[in-house]
Amino acid sequence: MHFRRPLLLAALFIPILLLLLTGCSDEGKDKELHFQRAMVYLEENKEREAIIELRNAIQIDPRYAEARYQLGLLYLKAGEVRQAFAELQRAATLDPSNLDALIKTAEFQLLGRNRDEARSNIESVLAQDPDNKDALALLANLEMSDNNPDAAIEAIDKALAVAPDEDRLWVLKGRILNTREQYPDAERALRRAVELDNTKMSNHASLVAFFLERRDLEMARTTLETMTKEFPESPQPWLQMVNLELMQNNIEAAEAHLSQALTIDPDNAQLKTAAANFYSRQGKLEQAEQLYREAIEVADEPEDFHAQLANFYFDHGRFDQAREEMDKVLAMNARNATALMVQAKFDVREGKNREALEKVAALLRDYPQWGELHFVKALAHGNLGETRLAKESVQEAIRLSPGFSKAHSLAGVLALQEGDFETAKQESAQALRINPRDFQAALTLAKGVLFSSEYETAVNMFSELHDKVPNNVEVLGSLGLAHMALDQDDQAKEAFAKLLALQPGNQRAFSFVLRMAQKEGADTDQLITMTRAQIDKAPESDGLWVMLGNLYLRANQPDQALETFKKVQELAPENPQSYAMSAMILNRQGKTEQAIAEYKELLSQQPRAIGAYMGLASIYDQQGETALAKDAYRKILDIQPDFAPAANNLAWMIAESEDPDLGEALRLAMIARQQAPDSVHIIDTLGWVHYKRGSYSLARNEFEQAVQLQGDMPVLRYHLALAYYGEGRIEEAIQELELALSQEQPFEEREEAEETLRQWLAE
Repeated sequence: MHFRRPLLLAALFIPILLLLLTGCSDEGKDKELHFQRAMVYLEENKEREAIIELRNAIQIDPRYAEARYQLGLLYLKAGEVRQAFAELQRAATLDPSNLDALIKTAEFQLLGRNRDEARSNIESVLAQDPDNKDALALLANLEMSDNNPDAAIEAIDKALAVAPDEDRLWVLKGRILNTREQYPDAERALRRAVELDNTKMSNHASLVAFFLERRDLEMARTTLETMTKEFPESPQPWLQMVNLELMQNNIEAAEAHLSQALTIDPDNAQLKTAAANFYSRQGKLEQAEQLYREAIEVADEPEDFHAQLANFYFDHGRFDQAREEMDKVLAMNARNATALMVQAKFDVREGKNREALEKVAALLRDYPQWGELHFVKALAHGNLGETRLAKESVQEAIRLSPGFSKAHSLAGVLALQEGDFETAKQESAQALRINPRDFQAALTLAKGVLFSSEYETAVNMFSELHDKVPNNVEVLGSLGLAHMALDQDDQAKEAFAKLLALQPGNQRAFSFVLRMAQKEGADTDQLITMTRAQIDKAPESDGLWVMLGNLYLRANQPDQALETFKKVQELAPENPQSYAMSAMILNRQGKTEQAIAEYKELLSQQPRAIGAYMGLASIYDQQGETALAKDAYRKILDIQPDFAPAANNLAWMIAESEDPDLGEALRLAMIARQQAPDSVHIIDTLGWVHYKRGSYSLARNEFEQAVQLQGDMPVLRYHLALAYYGEGRIEEAIQELELALSQEQPFEEREEAEETLRQWLAE
């Protein structure tokens, strides 16, 4: 630790003794007494006591700059980042001549991406000391972060003119030259750093990183071999050798190097966790868990290793053990960063995405370069339907941790959701290169191939996945779709039959079975019989009951349909379709007043009966009584603010009203989307609100997801066509609208869609 004005221990006793003898009560002398005591404690390495004395001095005089500076340095040494920044920033403000305080404050600001504030403090230092090498080096870093490599070179050259033999400056110059693609000069600068201080491992490591980035693996290997000889008692070169072997998929060699590192330093807790991470990625979970346990045993302060074990358990689905370890850590230290990150992961898993974002935001203030935090942030944004924010966060995670397979995998999923199949394939392929066991990445890659219309390749990929995970319904469903696209109906039926044996209530899979049966000539009565037989296997599936109700309507059997939709309301009161369809049937039968009376009678007995309000709202909507329908939906949301059907329907009605409050519509649609992320009707509503707001790309993203989930609903394709047109993708818009109109299923906006197509074709 470097202190700006170190004081000699011998010189301290005289002023302290004089102060004690005089028994002074003067505040100025009291604060000096506390400060001098703090300096004595520092000489004795009693840092905790020094902190107390410095706090006492500041309590007497909050403007005591030197005490704040020394306190900031102590906090920095103790790893209390936030407190260190606060004290150093205050010291710099109180005493602008304290150049070290200004520089350290600027360093914090640059890490926190407060570039303007960092630049202001750097300029203040250079105004007082134009040749200050630390400020010039920091300026070079700042210019690099602002993408000004020429200015960065100018700053680092000035620093080197002052201190030509300082190795860290040559390392920085090498990195800047590398960014400018001046590779030979960059290599020379990095080698110069090694020449100046061959004993500093970080200099060698910077050269290795340069070679790895250039994919010059042989030079990286040569440099690492040199490091193993220069630093025979350090495991670090061997750990870097592990990463090198992993880049070339040499798993056995990587494991051998890891074993060598553990042999050199068998009681190093950090090394044991690095080894645990390796075994975790290789799927050797027992070895990984054992190494985490060993790290806890040998660590002087095991708190964070318990937290890492909690994170390991969470990532491998052992949630009870993860929570036990997490709670243990937070009981010891409620501010443990890793444990708080695991807590945020639990929030995401439990649908508490806003709470997760709050936790992550607080952690990122102290750890802005932590890639996994940005990954958790991306997950939360993705769950909330905030695709742009999710993409930004996952890209930041990849930038900070390029070898983080889960971040690449998530980037692939997000690209797939947006219909960017090429990016989805690229990102998921990269995830698989890093971790061949990443099932989600393999699934995303196969889906990207499927949606790119590479059907034969998709069949092969999904067949391979099915061999590895024979009971995965998502793989079976995608395999069935690929076979259907190739008109291989027998193979498709086989895949869907396996899926339905595992998950009898899967509405989407069964809809494809019905579609193939209809293609083969089955009439509506036969489809009803098939559906009832499937319901016998999954009587609690509201989705199958909805399908049955729709088939009864197609067969002109409204009474049976009405009874069926009542059954849906019993099974799933949150399903909006059942209320809308019941209201439509009652309107057709002229029984709306009877239905309204029944719902009101129920509400007189059960004022919080959400189902009754939903029924009323649906009938009012069918009758065109928009104000009454909105009022009913608002009453539901007063009872249950996150009730998805009411939020969804109210969002749609607001968006379709005159002079709509689209901000409120968006808020409600987002609530519905969060609660029911797989409902095509809710996805469609959110897309429609985005469309009405003129956010065509966001709308297109939602409509594409809806079409992927239920491509036989022409209204979804019509809305997707409108979004394409809004983006200026005219040919795709026309193609999608023609496909929508080619489908037999009726939809309310068909005439409007036909007129829209005529207008587009005439343009």
